[in-house]
Amino acid sequence: MDTILFSSDLHGSWPALKLLIVKATKIQAKALLIAGDLCPPDNPAFFLTYSNSEIPIILVRGNCDSAYDFDLAHIPLPPVTRKINFAMRTIVMTHGDRCPSPYGLELKRMDIFISGHTHTPKLVEDSQGIICVNPGSPTYPRTALGPTYGIIDETGISIRDFNNDTPIPNLQYYFMPRMVQ
Repeated sequence: MDTILFSSDLHGSWPALKLLIVKATKIQAKALLIAGDLCPPDNPAFFLTYSNSEIPIILVRGNCDSAYDFDLAHIPLPPVTRKINFAMRTIVMTHGDRCPSPYGLELKRMDIFISGHTHTPKLVEDSQGIICVNPGSPTYPRTALGPTYGIIDETGISIRDFNNDTPIPNLQYYFMPRMVQ
């Protein structure tokens, strides 16, 4: 089964990056998605961890991500949005500061819109049937839920506690109906 681990708003945290890669490796994720504000520091250990990841890391640029910081970290500046095909769905990932909603991004019913920026986990199906998800933040959470991240597989989406990997009860799983080709 294909699985993706996703996060946002690391704000230069090397420990958070290391742990996300460990978690992604443990679940044999196809990719680690980071929805902006990676904010890579000028830290050789951060760059080595990023560049030596066996799991592909797919980034979008956040409002705190500067071209200068990415240049110093020797990481290419990511785009503002990315489209990813996954399990007969389209995932569009953006940070959320420039594109705060899925509208105008050519998504259809049961496609997935991932954003960050608010540091607040969210998992809802909007009125158009688009699944909107925010993984929160593993470093600077802005809710009592604490640090969080997310997992997507072919059966659903789960927002999880970053410290113990347990699903957040109100954001536990969203079981998606199979799409017909």
